[in-house]
Amino acid sequence: AYFLTLTLGIGVQPHHHPLNIGSGTEVLGSCNGLIALCNSVQELALFNPSTRKLKTLPLPPCFVGFPSAFIFYGFGQDKSNDDYKLVRVLHFKGNDGEDVEVEVEVYSLKINSWRRISNLPRFLRDFYDYLYHSLFRKGYGVLAGGALHWVSPKSSTRSVIMAFNLVAKEFYQLPLPDSVNVSYANVHVDVGSLEGCLCVFCFYNLVYVDMWMMKEHAVKESWTKLISVQEPTPTRSFLFLRPLGYSRNGVKLLLEVRREKLVWFDLETNSLRTVKIDTHGLDFVDTEICMASLVPLSDAGGGCGGGINGMKRRNLEEKEKIHKKKR
Repeated sequence: AYFLTLTLGIGVQPHHHPLNIGSGTEVLGSCNGLIALCNSVQELALFNPSTRKLKTLPLPPCFVGFPSAFIFYGFGQDKSNDDYKLVRVLHFKGNDGEDVEVEVEVYSLKINSWRRISNLPRFLRDFYDYLYHSLFRKGYGVLAGGALHWVSPKSSTRSVIMAFNLVAKEFYQLPLPDSVNVSYANVHVDVGSLEGCLCVFCFYNLVYVDMWMMKEHAVKESWTKLISVQEPTPTRSFLFLRPLGYSRNGVKLLLEVRREKLVWFDLETNSLRTVKIDTHGLDFVDTEICMASLVPLSDAGGGCGGGINGMKRRNLEEKEKIHKKKR
């Protein structure tokens, strides 16, 4: 696994991934120069690319007795308590496909431990849908306005955006713009973040895409439509569209498309231009905005037995347990 540092106009520079222990690593989120990384449900870490410091996280509370679980993650800053938090929403599924239980765990960097959230709202049970979450990147929360956001599959309620306040540690729902017709059979909704504001993408029947921005968090009347663009062809659709930032003059919007390329969208001419990137033969998988910072990761070895070495040791121990079970 590698990081590719991109400087527009210059190109990319590949970096060896610090958590690479022979398996795929996913980026769960980024905030103030810190990146949340995941090798598995038991191998989580925070990484600062600027300082090259890595902090492995203590093992989250174990869950047993359920055949499968879909895990939603989210990472962000709790500004009121000067803390950084990783959120795990576990959606358990039984053998009959019925929902069994939802659990929420929050890791605090400040105290280096996990806490379970109680008194969860009932609408969290409508969080997961296999097909929907296989097609869209709804597993990772979008940070905006001091909260993490996910999209729930279409249900009987109009509020399909679910949010988690990192300070109050509470879930709530946010309404979509009034003109978004979520009852339309072929509309899909996704969320993103642009300059700290929550954004919503509405994909209509693979024909066109609308992008909305909530300029004042949790204020329904602040929804503003930014772009509306025709999709190129049904086979080259704009599904998985994601906003990254504005150009210096503010007239262009940088977008990630289908996890495979970057494009400039001209807000004045409604035209698109692909950003050419030499990835040095590596697959272009995903883009994450990470601003350089010196946010410290105190006790970089973490609570799990010493940084990368500790994680490697844990990984070997797990493999040894599996080997013994097979014998």
